[in-house]
Amino acid sequence: MALYSSDMAGDFLHVANGHSTTGLIELSGLPGRTQIWADPLNEGPVPGDISDDELLLVRARFLASHPDDAGDVAADLKGWREAIDDEDGYDELVLWFEHDLFDQLNLIQLLAHVGSRPQSKPVALICIDRYPGHPNFKGLGELAPGDLTALFETRRPIAAAQIALAKRAWSAYRSSDPRAIEALLMTDTSALPFLGRALARHLEEFPSDQDGLSRSERRMLEQVIDGPAPIDAAFPKMHEGETAHYIADSWFFDRARELSSASPALMTLTVTSDTANALPVGTIALTDAGRDVLGGKADRVKLCGIDRWLGGVHMQGRGRAWRWSARAGHLVEA
Repeated sequence: MALYSSDMAGDFLHVANGHSTTGLIELSGLPGRTQIWADPLNEGPVPGDISDDELLLVRARFLASHPDDAGDVAADLKGWREAIDDEDGYDELVLWFEHDLFDQLNLIQLLAHVGSRPQSKPVALICIDRYPGHPNFKGLGELAPGDLTALFETRRPIAAAQIALAKRAWSAYRSSDPRAIEALLMTDTSALPFLGRALARHLEEFPSDQDGLSRSERRMLEQVIDGPAPIDAAFPKMHEGETAHYIADSWFFDRARELSSASPALMTLTVTSDTANALPVGTIALTDAGRDVLGGKADRVKLCGIDRWLGGVHMQGRGRAWRWSARAGHLVEA
C-alpha cells in the first residue's frame, strides 16, 4: 500500500457503518466524499463455500423487502465495492467503524476485500469503543460533527497484520463449522482489538445447551415474564447488560415475529398500528410455552424447531445443533 500521510490535504473517501455516521462526517466539514459499507452480516446467510460475487447476490436476496427488489439491493452492494475499487476517485481511504459485532463484521469483510487486490492508495482506520463525555458510548452516531473532526486526526494506517487477521476472521465467520471462530479466538487478535470480543458475543447467539434460547431471545422473553410490554419500551431494554449495540430495531421486531409464529408460539405479538419508524405500536407477551422454555422445562430448538443462519452456519429442524455452553465457555453439539 502507499505511504500514509497524517495531514488533511487531498481527496478522501470516508467509508462508515451507515448514513448516520456519514451524515455527521459531511456536517463536520472534513474534506472528501462519503460512502457506507453497512451490511447486517450478523443476520441471515453468509456462507463460505461460494465466491464473493455469489455472496453478494445471496445477501441481496436476504436483505430485499420483496424478491423484485433484490436487483436494486445487489446494485447498491456492488456500488459499495466499486467506490472502494475506484482508486482514481480518492487519494486516501478512511474507514470509520465501532466496536460492536455489526461493525466488526463489516470491517473484516471490507479489509478482506481491500486485501484481495493491489491497493495503491493509503488506507487508514478510525475504530473506537469509547469517547470522552460519553460514559455509555455505543456508537459514532452519538457524537457531534466536531467530535468526528477531532477523531479524524487520530486515524492510523492499516497494517499488513490487520489485513491478514481480517482475512482469517472473515473465513472463520463464513465457515459452516463455528469451531473455526473458536480456533481464531485462541490466536492473537490484537491487531483488531475489538474483534475478539465481538465474535465471542456472536457465539452466544447460538442456542443455549440449557434451554435452546440465544442470548437475545432469552433477554426478550425475560422482559415479559411479569406481563405484556409495549414494543417500543422493550426494544431499548435489549441493550441492558451489553457493552455494545447488538440488535437493531428492525431485527428486534423480526425476532419477535419469529418467536410469535413458532409452533408452539413462545410469545404473542400484538400490533395495534404501524408507524413511520421500524417499530410499530403494540405489545409482546409471554405464552405458557415461552414460560416453560424460559424456566428450563422445555428446549426451544426441540420444542419449536429452528431455521436460522449464524454466519456460515445454517441451523434447521429440531435435531442436533451447535449450542453455546455458558458453563463450559465454548460450543458443543447437542
